[in-house]
Amino acid sequence: MNRNRLSAGVVTLIAVFMFLIISGSIILFGQWRDRQDQVYHRTPLPSLKYCSLKQVRPCILSFNLDPGGTMVINLLTHNSSPPDFYIKVRQHAGETLYTCRKVRGFPTSVSCTGAALPPGEELQFLLISKDEDILLAEGHFPIIGVAIATPEISISPTPRVRLTPPYR
Repeated sequence: MNRNRLSAGVVTLIAVFMFLIISGSIILFGQWRDRQDQVYHRTPLPSLKYCSLKQVRPCILSFNLDPGGTMVINLLTHNSSPPDFYIKVRQHAGETLYTCRKVRGFPTSVSCTGAALPPGEELQFLLISKDEDILLAEGHFPIIGVAIATPEISISPTPRVRLTPPYR
């Protein structure tokens, strides 16, 4: 009888010990997994679109062609000190890079310049950080209109000519 009691006690003790080891391992594994960086928990990449009333930024305000034929892309950013970035535009013919600079006097405005793009064709726009070469925002859309700069016409006043009758 003592032997049966001793055997039952040992079996019960082993069962409790195994239960504690298994449940502790499951809890520790869950905590370890929660601490790991997961791709699925990253913040989504901001989408780049035309500016609208929803005020999603960054956004593209307009496309212009300057008198020299250079494309100017005007953007609005989140805050007055956006990171330095450039725009890469992908189209079926290849990629075009646009250098960007902050617009003086307008803290959330950025102007990017580069080669002219065709209106109507769907393009992929990528905002890329200059420092870390990290993708900041991305969007797919066509250029729906381009403002063309008109050359300045200035009229200078004509000099007054004094006519005198011919003298003999």
